[in-house]
Amino acid sequence: MTRSVRRFFPYSQLCALALLLSAERVHASPTEVTPLPPPKTPVATQDRTGLKHRQPPVSYTATVATVQQIVALKLPAGVNTSASIRQSNSSISPYETTVFTVDGDVWLVKMQDNDNDYHVEMSGHGSGQKANRIVVEIPADPAYAKTRRALLSLLPGNYVFQRTVTKKLQTPIHVRVTGYAFFDGAHWTKKDVQGHNHGSAFTATLWEIHPVWKIEPAP
Repeated sequence: MTRSVRRFFPYSQLCALALLLSAERVHASPTEVTPLPPPKTPVATQDRTGLKHRQPPVSYTATVATVQQIVALKLPAGVNTSASIRQSNSSISPYETTVFTVDGDVWLVKMQDNDNDYHVEMSGHGSGQKANRIVVEIPADPAYAKTRRALLSLLPGNYVFQRTVTKKLQTPIHVRVTGYAFFDGAHWTKKDVQGHNHGSAFTATLWEIHPVWKIEPAP
């Protein structure tokens, strides 16, 4: 006769095992430095600050676009000849009043040194690490605190995210972002359509999605 043997574990051991398994399933992610240091450039004197710090709209209809479609957006009229247009605190193109939803791969995230915005570089999904990228930015304003936490929740690692941190990813994170288009005229130069000091060498346009109020894993 074969006798089956049942082994019973104490309740405390079962609880410890459950916690261990649960902890393994939890995705560790960085946290933002607290308190956030004041921006080196005060909000009132930042370039095109009225557009960069727009509040998220209560309701909107988003235009779905690819990274390459954002790269291909036409330059606003007059930016090649007029500094006042490049520095304007009002919209200089219909694109800047348009809400876009863009799907792509995140390769780089950092906190901007001058204004504490989250600077995110993304390429088209599956296009590779050296493909054309756009910049999407999340302001440091209180209205965007939830969006910043959502971004950090997608990043690997367990550390404090602050102005000294730049996260370059070897494996990209596939996301979907929503926000206004914004032309970053502060980085414009005649010789470089990508602009001066506008992100990494893979950044292919001065058009950004900025401010971004929604970021989520792409389905």
